Parts: sequence; C-alpha cells; structure tokens
Amino acid sequence: MEFKIKNNFLILIFSIILFSNVHANEKITLQLKWFHQFQFAGYYAAKEKGFYEELGLDVEIKERDLKYNNIDEVIKGNAQYGVADSILILYRLKQQPVVIISPIFQHSPNVFISIKKNNISSIYELNNKDILFYPSDTDGFSLIAMLKKFDLDVNLIRERYKDDYIKLINNEVDVMPAYIANEPFLFKEKGYDVNIINPTNYGFDMYGDMLFTNEDEARNNPNRVEKFKEATLKGWKYALENKEEIIQLIHEKYTKEKSIEHLRYEANAIDSLINKDVTPLGYLDQGRIRYISEMYKYYGLTESKIDLNNFLFEEISKEDNKLFLTNEEKKYLKDNPILKVYNIDSLPPYNFTLNNYPKGFMIDYMQLVGKLLGVQVEFIQNKTWKESFEMIKNSQLDIIPNIAINEERKKTIDFTNFSLVNFQVSLGVNKQSDIKNLEDLENKTVSVVENSFLEDILRKNYPKIKLYTTKNSLEAIEAVASNKVDAVINNLSTIDYFINKNWLSNLKTIVIKDDNIETVVPLHLGVKKDNLILKSILEKAHQNISEKEIRNLVDKWLKNDFYEEVKLTQIEHDYLSKKKNINYCVNSNLMPIEKTNNKNVLGITSDYINIFKEKLNINFNQIEIESTKDAFDKLFAHECDLITFVENSDDTKKLVNLSNSHLSFPLVLVTKLDKTFISSLKSLNGNKIAYLDEAYKEMLIKAYPQIEFVKVDSLKQGLDDVKNGKFFGFVEILPVVGYKIQKDFSNSLKISKEIFNNIYFSMATSKNNEILIDILNKLFSSISNEKKDKIVNNWISINYEKEINYEKLLIIGAVFIFVLIIISLKNRQINNLNSQMKKYIKLVDENVLTSSTDLDGNITYASEAFCEISGYSKNELIGQNHRISRHPDMADSIYKDMWETIISGKTWNGEIKNRKKNGEYYWVKAHISPIFNNKKEIVSYTAIRENITDKKKLEEISITDGLTNIYNRRYFDQIFPKIINSAKRNNELIAFLFMDIDHFKQYNDNYGHEKGDNVLIKFAACLKESLNRSSDFAFRLGGEEFAVVFQPETKEKAIEFANIIKNNIEKLQIKHEFSSVHLHITASMGLVCKNANDISIDEIYKEADDLLYEAKRSGRNQVKVNK
Repeated sequence: MEFKIKNNFLILIFSIILFSNVHANEKITLQLKWFHQFQFAGYYAAKEKGFYEELGLDVEIKERDLKYNNIDEVIKGNAQYGVADSILILYRLKQQPVVIISPIFQHSPNVFISIKKNNISSIYELNNKDILFYPSDTDGFSLIAMLKKFDLDVNLIRERYKDDYIKLINNEVDVMPAYIANEPFLFKEKGYDVNIINPTNYGFDMYGDMLFTNEDEARNNPNRVEKFKEATLKGWKYALENKEEIIQLIHEKYTKEKSIEHLRYEANAIDSLINKDVTPLGYLDQGRIRYISEMYKYYGLTESKIDLNNFLFEEISKEDNKLFLTNEEKKYLKDNPILKVYNIDSLPPYNFTLNNYPKGFMIDYMQLVGKLLGVQVEFIQNKTWKESFEMIKNSQLDIIPNIAINEERKKTIDFTNFSLVNFQVSLGVNKQSDIKNLEDLENKTVSVVENSFLEDILRKNYPKIKLYTTKNSLEAIEAVASNKVDAVINNLSTIDYFINKNWLSNLKTIVIKDDNIETVVPLHLGVKKDNLILKSILEKAHQNISEKEIRNLVDKWLKNDFYEEVKLTQIEHDYLSKKKNINYCVNSNLMPIEKTNNKNVLGITSDYINIFKEKLNINFNQIEIESTKDAFDKLFAHECDLITFVENSDDTKKLVNLSNSHLSFPLVLVTKLDKTFISSLKSLNGNKIAYLDEAYKEMLIKAYPQIEFVKVDSLKQGLDDVKNGKFFGFVEILPVVGYKIQKDFSNSLKISKEIFNNIYFSMATSKNNEILIDILNKLFSSISNEKKDKIVNNWISINYEKEINYEKLLIIGAVFIFVLIIISLKNRQINNLNSQMKKYIKLVDENVLTSSTDLDGNITYASEAFCEISGYSKNELIGQNHRISRHPDMADSIYKDMWETIISGKTWNGEIKNRKKNGEYYWVKAHISPIFNNKKEIVSYTAIRENITDKKKLEEISITDGLTNIYNRRYFDQIFPKIINSAKRNNELIAFLFMDIDHFKQYNDNYGHEKGDNVLIKFAACLKESLNRSSDFAFRLGGEEFAVVFQPETKEKAIEFANIIKNNIEKLQIKHEFSSVHLHITASMGLVCKNANDISIDEIYKEADDLLYEAKRSGRNQVKVNK
C-alpha cells in the first residue's frame, strides 16, 4: 500500500513537470535599436505588466550592442523580433528578408539642431555650413534627402564619437543630427536653447520606430507574431497612459543612465511621434511605404520596386499557407508527384488549346494548386469528353476540371465541395434571327457537344428540339455560323470567345431565362470515385489560394483579355518550334523605355516582352547593348534576332524590317534652368545643340539649317555638356530625357521646348527575317489600345522641377516694376531713361511672362512674351479683366485664395491653367504681388509667370486615361491614400463609389469595339460632369470599371449623389438592345461611405468591390451601399 501511494505520488509529480514543460511559455528575443530608454517603453510595459506572458510568450529584451548590426541580428535569427525605422524599406528593396509587423512611431525623430543664438532655424540657412553627420547616409536618410532636395552645399563631418554634441556647443560645427526626444534635453540641461529643423516640415515624413521580424518567423510562426504584436500594442497603450509609472520602472530596473527628468522629456516627445490621438496605434499605410520606397529609388539608393506581399506581415498573414495536410495526404503527394489534369480543348476561356499549348482560367488555377502543393501538373489534351471519363476510371487521369454534377456522373466521379466557374447556359443565333428562348426552338435544330450535360437536359426537357451533336464547342458554334443549324447551346463565355476569335460577326448571344432548367450551372473539379484523399487535398488547397489570386485570374481571363490571342500560321508555328529562343537587343540604360538590371529587364520593353512570352510560349533572351549602332551591329552579325526600340523612319527601313509602330513620343529640347522662354527654335540660330541618335539628325538639319547640331556619345554626356555650358541645348525624346533629368539633373536642367510632336518607334528584325516581323505585328495587333496605354503609363511618371532664377529675375523685375509705378502714378517723366534701362525693359518684355492689373483685376500691361503664349495682342488684353484667360477647369476656390492673399498685401504663389485665345490651354507657375505707393497703399498687382505646360502635360500623360481623358488607375493609386489620410486627420467621411458598365461585353460584341470606345468616352464625360467640387475625383480603373472618390457631409448625401450619377448615366440614352437589364447603357455600383479612421485603403476597395458584385447579382443597374 505504501509502495503504491509513493508510486502514484511520483507519477503525479512527473505528470505535473511534464505538463508544465509542454505548456511552457515560448522563449523569444526582442532586439532593440539602441540602449534602454523611454523609446522602448511599450515593450517594457508589455513584459512587466504580464501582457506577453498572458499570451504564452517569454520575452527577453536585449539592448543594442554596437559591435553588431541590430537588423542583421534579426535576419540571422539571433533575435526573432527587432525595432528599426524606415531603413527597413531599403533592406527589403535590397532583397533582405525583413518583415514589418507594425509601425510604432508614425513620424521619424531624426532632426537637425543648432544653437539658437547662431540663428540657423531653416533649411535655407544650411548652405555652406559644417554639419556633423552619421557615417552612413542611410542612418539619417530623411535628413540627407532634404539636403539634396534643396541642393544645398554643405560640409558633412562623418567622424562620430560619444558625447560629440559638445562640438556644437564649442562652435566646432554649425549643425548636427539629433533624436528629437533626446539631444534637445541635453542642451537644455547645459543651458543652451536650440533651433530644430525637422524634415517632416519640408515634406520628408518618414516612419520612426517599427516593430519587425524576419520572413522565416513570419511564415512559420504567424500565430506567435500575431500574439507578440497584440501584446506589444497593448504595452504601448499602457505606457502612454501611465507614463510616470513606466518612467520609474525604467529608471529602477533597466537604466540609470538618464535622469527621471530626462525620461519625462523623452516620454512627452515620443507621445507626439506616436501620434495616437490622430492615427490609431500601430496603423500602417501601404501607400506611405510605397512613397518612402520611391524616395530611396529617387535618390539613387536602389533601383528595385517594393513588393509589399512579402514585406508586410498583414499581407503574409493573409496568404499564409495553412494546409494542415494529414500524414496520409502528405504521403499521397509524395507518391504522386505529378497530377494529371484533363484539358478540355474547347471550353474557352476556362480550358482550351492555343498553338498546342494548354491555356485558360483553369489551367492557371491548377498551376497555382500545383505550386501550393509542391507537385507538377501535367495537362492531358487532344482527348474527347468521353475518353476522359474512361481515363479517370482507369486511373490514367487524376482530375477533370469544369465538370457539372449529375446523377450519372456521381457513379464514377467524386466532386469537390467548391466550384470556381459557373456555366451560363446561353444560345448563339444568327443576328437576323428572332429566336429569344428555348421555346422558340421547337421543331428547329440545335447544335450541342455530345455527352455533355446540356445534351441530357435537352433530350429530357425539350424532346421537340432536334439535336445536332458535335465533338467540341467550336464545331457546334461553326454549325450555326454556317447555317447548318438554327442555334447552338453552350456556355455564354465560350460562345463569345469563338465569335470574337473567328470573326463570326453574323452571330449574337442570348442568355437563357427558363424556369424548367437550371441556367446557371456550377462547375466543379472531379476526381475518381472514392479518391477522397485527393478530393480533400484539393479542397484544402483551394482554401489557401487567396482571393487576390483568384481575382487576378478573373481579370486575366474573364474580362476580355483572352480575346487578345495570336493565331499563327503553320509556317510561323514551325519557325518558333525550331527557334526555341529569341534573342533580343536591349539598351543597358534607356529608361523608362528599357534598361538591364542584373539579369532582369526594366521599362516599357520588359512589359511587352513578358506579354510576348505569355502569348508565344517561347523564351526571350536579352542581349545587352549600349547604343542603336551597337544593336544594328549585333543584328547584322546574327547575335540577336530582334531590336526592341528603333525609330520608324525611311532610312531605318532601308537597313532592317520594321514592325508596326508601338510607341510614339515628342522630341524635346533640354536647356539650363536659367534659359528664358523659347518661342521658336529659329530664335536659336547660331547656337550649338547636341543630339545622340543619328535618326534625328536629318529632320533637325532640314527644319533648322542655321543651328549647328553636334553628335555626342551618350545621354549623360549630352546633358553634362549642356549643364557645363558647352552646348545651348540637347534634343532627345521626352520620356528618356525627362527620366534622366528627374534622376540626376533636376536642379540644373529643364525641358524648354517641344520640337516635333511625335516620333514613331518600332521593333526591328534583319531583312531576311520576315516571319518574325509578321509574328510581331500579330502580337501588337492582339494587344488592346487600353493595355498599350497602361504599359506606357506604368513607366512614364516624369516629375521635374522647372525653376526660374528668381534672384536675377527679381533684379530685372524690380527695375521693371519701378518703371510701372512711375508710369501709373505719373510722378516723373521717362523720356531720359538710359539705354541700359531700355535693355532691361526689352529683356523683360520679350522673355518674361508678366502682366499688371488695377485693383479690380483689369489688365493695364502685358509683356510680349505673355501675349505670345496667350495668343492675344496687347490691344486685345489691355482694358480687359484678367478673367479673359481663365480656364473653366480652374476651381473658384483657387482664385478666392489668390485674391484674399494679394489684397492682404502678400505675394500669392501657385499653378494656374489658362485658356488661349484659340481655346487651347497652357499652364503657368504664377507669382502675383501687390504694388504699393509711398503711402504703403496697394495701387496695382503684378504677375510674373513661368511656363510649365510641358511639365503639366507630362503629368497628365502619366495620370490621365488615354481614351476617356479622366484620371487613370495610376493616379488613383497615388492620390487615394492621400485623400484617405487627409480625411483621417480631419476625422471626415470618405466615400468610394465603384462601378461597372452593365453587359458591356455584349455591347462590344454586337455593336463593335469602336462604338464601345465611344460609350466609354461618354460614360467618363458623364461622371466628370456629375462632379460638384474640386475635391471630387473620377477615375477609369480599367476596362469598363470606373470609380468616384468624394467627401460627403453625410452618408445620406453620399447615397443621393451616387443615385444622381446612376440616373445621369441612364439619361445618356445610349441604346443597348442586348442588355438584359435595360434598353440603354446602365451601370452597377458599390458605394462605401465611412469615417476615414474606421477603414483602410485596402478594406474600402475590397468592400466596394464586393458591393459592386452584389449589385450585379441582384439584377444590375443599382447602387449597393455598406451597412
């Protein structure tokens, strides 16, 4: 008995020990970016208040060891979590596996400070100053970016040591970088007041401290990451609400390096950096991450593009693969590393064969499944539907996709519990036919694919319809096109596909509405009967394919792009089969057209080549070249088959075969910033102008024989020579030179003049390679104009600053204004003005866009340069009100602000769109100042302007949809985050109205794409005209998808506005007899209206998209609103 009790007692003790070990807290390490201080208060609070422990975490908090890089410590796995700032974005751009969990500081604490008595309080006062700085630019990136932006000449001293802030006190340096929560206190403690120059005030608002991990931890322990994030944010909330308690804790337990007073100062400063009362604690704005990444790119620290999917934990957690396969399922995949999937040859756009390759929605989907499961997918094709059933019975086939369920099939096949595709039962009939439904087909002949579920339905429910069975869908559709039968019954998308592909313009589609049969049939994946392991694996895989990936497939295959295929002749197909690889010459540095980056190609060319690869199923290998001449040499030597970018000119055609033009750009003149307005290139006779490409030489000399044109060897050389004064200007196509100016010459050069409107460019092959040229032309023809515009818009975003040297101009302007005052007040005669004064006046008159008005805005003076740009003569302008040049696009609020500013005696600066006499427009950057008499009374106003039309045109090209002339998707991605964040700061409502034209595809099919384009143009114009305020925006997001963003006073007013737009669209009265909704064009809409602080950008877009689809499912032509 005693032995038994002892034994049981030992077992109990052992069990308790075992249980406690199994449930022990997970040990993890947090690596701080610096030494212990209030900067990390939230982490201390989470640990000491038990927030980590509550979630099963045992956290070690390590302060910085300066021998090691704190970020590398996390990357290497020595710590699972870390604290760093926006430099993480640069690490990710350089392919380091860091993952942001959550920002803690919404603003960076990095600032410049100076001793107050030295009177350095602005960025503009840093020129020629000695600045103590970090050893690496990346440690103070926002500071260095600010210096570069303002083109300041400073002396950076990079030797640092502890307590080197004393150098500032001893006047050894003028300025030093500082942590706003730390160094200002040290100076205050020593009795010195300081000035702070904060990059945030100059447009460089970076994130401060961010919590991060490595990719391995994010993907393998997502639940632990979630728990660590939750406890940390809870800790920070507690720390900010209980500052004094945490200050005492830090001082007693973590460090005594800082006094209690110092920690209090730090706590208050950090509270403002976290900004929790304005921005939710831990809030991450993806648009801001992209913006910061673009800054790194702009300042030459990287050339990569940020991939948020692998960088943000919130994105990784959405797509994290949680298959939870059983051991049996894992064994099945190990034993069956190749899944054999039936490719239904003629069910486009879901499954079909093109140039002997499997294509379609389901093909891409199964590839995703294979990638997810780690197995290969082999597509079995050229088999009939009947043969596929035999193969799956005999285990020669694993999966039949897109299969409808019926009782007969259930005997041999098990079906997945999900369906990806709905089969919309429809008819294809002759356009002249009056057939509208199945009842109209009584005693008529209908073609149908044999052994399909449709054949069973017709035989059972419509015995009076005569059936003409075919082997596949194409044969069935061709039967009605050739009048062998009266109609074809098939899937709507499949009929549409073949009508478009084979130019069967005599056919139209009819969506069947019939109570006797199911007209929308879900299609599943089918596996062999009782193969429940594979069925379960497929269902688990489907759960882990993200909605975003499915939506991408829908966009690719179900929104018209699948019509853009290339139909090759047998000769062309044989050529590609034999060729296997196409070598193409690509310029190593011609952005945004093309550029090589390691083994990748960037730019417009890369997008076209990727499309070619997809459409032809062939490899394209890049051959790097330095110039057009180099490309021709390699083409003639047969080292490359294709040149991707050459001018389409008569001279070029003598040397090579040219494809149809796929790009066109204006040729422009680049000059130094201080060059004045150039009305015509003929005014430059006698000057030297550089050029790079021989293709431009002949046209330039022909048009401007009095100008000396000089060839240079490279783009950089040409621009450097202009900058250094060797040449007056340099000519090149707009995107290439604009990109280079933006990147390297924004403070010295500008685009001054458009020389030729459009220079056309093509791809080229050798003279004896006409087959490849024919293939290229087919490729270009298969790409829609919309997609071509999108390719260009994705890469062209040239933002360059064109600045006047105002110091010189104001000297001239001051003299000129002085003369104006004399004239207007008649205080003295001007007959004896010296010749120098006349030169100044003439210089201003001919080159400066200036004018003056009286107090009522009536024009009293206009310079010749202003007359020339406006199209009016001086006599036509003088005496008229300034409104004569006002463009209707300019909002009243801009002019109201302008008048309020100048009436108060201040100078107004801003950009204005003006209207020319002939109705055209031009843009100016205006500086409008009041003119005072000796009693300090305003007597008139004078405006000095800079012509920025080229700049604005570039911006418009970048942000405007080429067809509809409203904002494009690119601008939506840029501006929407800014609108959301502005609304968040002001605690305002934001409304997002997402819409889609109803049955637009049927409209295109029956009326033609030209009329379809006209519908898009009218639809966009209707949206634009419906907008009420300058803060309302209309966008074309792609295809027939549009959006409106606005800020209503109430949700009710948002709904009212959305319905006004819907009704305005109906009022267009655009006939659409093939719509099942209405006799005219209509739109379905999803409206989300919420307080901006209650929703993120991704959430508002997704919710509106879901509401749009709900509106479609509910009958279309309506607005669905969030609850």
